[in-house]
Amino acid sequence: MIYSEIGFIFLVSSFLIQCFYLFYFSARVAFIKDNTSLEKKGITVIICARNENENLKKNLPLVLNQKYDDFEVVVVNDRSWDESIEVLNNFKDQYSNLKIVDIPDNKTDNFGKKLAITIGIKAAKNKYLLFTDADCQPLSEYWIKEMSKGFEDEKQIVIGVGIYEKEIGFLNKIIRFDTVKIAINSLGYAKAKLAYMGIGRNLGYSQDVYYLNDGFKSHYHLESGDDDLFVNQSSNQSNTQVVFNSKSMTISRPKKEFKNWVFQKKRHHTTNFKYKKKHKILLGLQYLSALTFYISLIISINYSCIGLIIFILWYLLFLATNYKAFKIMMCKDLLWTFPIYEIILLFCQPIFQINRTIKL
Repeated sequence: MIYSEIGFIFLVSSFLIQCFYLFYFSARVAFIKDNTSLEKKGITVIICARNENENLKKNLPLVLNQKYDDFEVVVVNDRSWDESIEVLNNFKDQYSNLKIVDIPDNKTDNFGKKLAITIGIKAAKNKYLLFTDADCQPLSEYWIKEMSKGFEDEKQIVIGVGIYEKEIGFLNKIIRFDTVKIAINSLGYAKAKLAYMGIGRNLGYSQDVYYLNDGFKSHYHLESGDDDLFVNQSSNQSNTQVVFNSKSMTISRPKKEFKNWVFQKKRHHTTNFKYKKKHKILLGLQYLSALTFYISLIISINYSCIGLIIFILWYLLFLATNYKAFKIMMCKDLLWTFPIYEIILLFCQPIFQINRTIKL
């Protein structure tokens, strides 16, 4: 009897904690309004590309042909040994708003993406910068226009959303669900003035905030962190804005194999130990309470209908608060079976965190 009572306490406690995160953070995303700013700012889009000749052929024109009056595109050819520079030079003949920065491959250095970004920023003529990757494409020809609106009212950091294409297979469902959950979390925290990360596939910030925070100096030795760590260390309660609508997102192709996705996730998790303490506490409690909730839920359903009632309530609350976000991110098909994907990701989390330096 005592075990059932303890289990019930864990279930109710973790449920209430999860409700706090749901309503205080996630629910804010459903109320993000489109920015109606008419102020035009000069924008520089920076793309770092290494051996991305095929992706550049496919995606770069979608950036260069954006419907926006004042923008340039800086592509940093980061030590490529494929035909990237030839592809870029061909585009240069067609587009006057394209600027190419070539970093030669001397086969001796081991610089990461942060060097390429730094060089791209130095080459930018505009104060306001947008970042995306060569394997990404804007979902709309108004991507720059929508993201640039985030810089109104002297905002210095703009957090956007990058999604993955829908394909067949269970792994694709897991990846897309994980991406949506991370997006909702990051947007919700940012709206609560606790921004802790952004994604390099769709991120904006000003040169002022870059130089004010010494760029990537504090984490230059880490392979990752040009997006999430920079936002984590540079964001404050007044300088960050989020932009979230169907025209402001980017899209890219997901990993095809589980081991490649795990390696990608491991690499992304090499930076979160350097997050601010308040973020680590909030994110840690969010994960532990979710894990406790599902474990105690599974146990309690075996001996009490209360567990089933709590699960139904949680299911309905999750649907109500997240429906709009899943719909905008074109993942509505994943919403109805979300507990399956959530449980899998909860148990995968230790895999992403442990032995992060081991390459698969």
